[in-house]
Amino acid sequence: MSDEMTDQRDQPQVPPASFEFLAHTLFTQALMALGRIPNPITKQAHKNLPTAKHFIDTLAMLEQKTAGNLTTEERHQLEEIQHQLRMMYMDATA
Repeated sequence: MSDEMTDQRDQPQVPPASFEFLAHTLFTQALMALGRIPNPITKQAHKNLPTAKHFIDTLAMLEQKTAGNLTTEERHQLEEIQHQLRMMYMDATA
Protein backbone atom coordinates (compact mmCIF):
# COMPACT_ATOMS: atom_id res chain seq x y z
CA MET A 1 0.00 0.00 0.00
CA SER A 2 1.40 3.41 -0.92
CA ASP A 3 2.03 6.14 1.62
CA GLU A 4 -0.46 8.34 -0.25
CA MET A 5 -3.31 5.88 0.34
CA THR A 6 -2.39 5.49 4.01
CA ASP A 7 -2.26 9.27 4.47
CA GLN A 8 -5.72 9.67 2.93
CA ARG A 9 -7.27 7.13 5.31
CA ASP A 10 -5.73 8.88 8.32
CA GLN A 11 -7.36 12.20 7.39
CA PRO A 12 -10.80 13.18 8.67
CA GLN A 13 -13.65 12.87 6.19
CA VAL A 14 -14.26 16.09 4.29
CA PRO A 15 -17.72 16.81 2.91
CA PRO A 16 -17.95 17.00 -0.87
CA ALA A 17 -17.63 20.39 -2.48
CA SER A 18 -21.10 21.83 -2.98
CA PHE A 19 -22.93 25.11 -3.15
CA GLU A 20 -24.69 24.23 0.10
CA PHE A 21 -21.37 23.70 1.89
CA LEU A 22 -19.96 26.98 0.55
CA ALA A 23 -23.03 28.96 1.63
CA HIS A 24 -23.00 27.31 5.06
CA THR A 25 -19.30 28.07 5.50
CA LEU A 26 -19.85 31.76 4.74
CA PHE A 27 -22.88 31.77 7.05
CA THR A 28 -20.83 30.29 9.88
CA GLN A 29 -18.04 32.82 9.37
CA ALA A 30 -20.59 35.65 9.47
CA LEU A 31 -22.11 34.24 12.67
CA MET A 32 -18.68 34.23 14.28
CA ALA A 33 -18.07 37.82 13.17
CA LEU A 34 -21.44 38.82 14.62
CA GLY A 35 -20.41 37.27 17.95
CA ARG A 36 -23.25 34.74 17.74
CA ILE A 37 -21.02 31.67 17.94
CA PRO A 38 -17.55 31.28 19.46
CA ASN A 39 -14.41 31.01 17.42
CA PRO A 40 -13.54 27.28 17.41
CA ILE A 41 -9.89 28.04 18.12
CA THR A 42 -10.23 30.59 20.93
CA LYS A 43 -13.59 29.28 22.20
CA GLN A 44 -14.64 32.92 22.65
CA ALA A 45 -17.23 35.00 20.84
CA HIS A 46 -16.20 38.45 19.63
CA LYS A 47 -18.01 40.93 17.42
CA ASN A 48 -16.26 42.21 14.32
CA LEU A 49 -18.98 44.05 12.43
CA PRO A 50 -16.87 45.08 9.40
CA THR A 51 -15.98 41.42 8.87
CA ALA A 52 -19.60 40.37 9.33
CA LYS A 53 -20.65 42.90 6.69
CA HIS A 54 -17.96 41.56 4.37
CA PHE A 55 -19.40 38.03 4.61
CA ILE A 56 -22.95 39.31 4.11
CA ASP A 57 -21.80 41.27 1.06
CA THR A 58 -19.95 38.19 -0.22
CA LEU A 59 -23.16 36.16 -0.03
CA ALA A 60 -25.02 38.91 -1.93
CA MET A 61 -22.31 38.88 -4.61
CA LEU A 62 -22.56 35.09 -4.80
CA GLU A 63 -26.31 35.38 -5.29
CA GLN A 64 -25.83 37.86 -8.15
CA LYS A 65 -23.11 35.82 -9.85
CA THR A 66 -25.09 32.57 -9.68
CA ALA A 67 -28.48 34.02 -10.69
CA GLY A 68 -30.30 31.56 -12.93
CA ASN A 69 -27.88 28.74 -12.15
CA LEU A 70 -29.08 27.56 -8.75
CA THR A 71 -31.61 24.90 -7.91
CA THR A 72 -34.73 26.01 -6.11
CA GLU A 73 -33.33 24.62 -2.86
CA GLU A 74 -29.97 26.39 -3.28
CA ARG A 75 -31.67 29.70 -4.07
CA HIS A 76 -33.98 29.34 -1.07
CA GLN A 77 -31.04 28.49 1.22
CA LEU A 78 -29.10 31.53 0.03
CA GLU A 79 -32.08 33.86 0.44
CA GLU A 80 -32.80 32.54 3.95
CA ILE A 81 -29.17 32.80 5.06
CA GLN A 82 -28.94 36.37 3.83
CA HIS A 83 -32.21 37.35 5.50
CA GLN A 84 -31.12 35.92 8.84
CA LEU A 85 -27.71 37.57 8.69
CA ARG A 86 -29.10 40.95 7.69
CA MET A 87 -31.52 40.87 10.62
CA MET A 88 -28.73 39.92 13.02
CA TYR A 89 -26.47 42.63 11.59
CA MET A 90 -29.20 45.27 11.99
CA ASP A 91 -29.73 44.13 15.57
CA ALA A 92 -26.00 44.31 16.27
CA THR A 93 -25.69 47.84 14.88
CA ALA A 94 -28.81 49.26 16.53
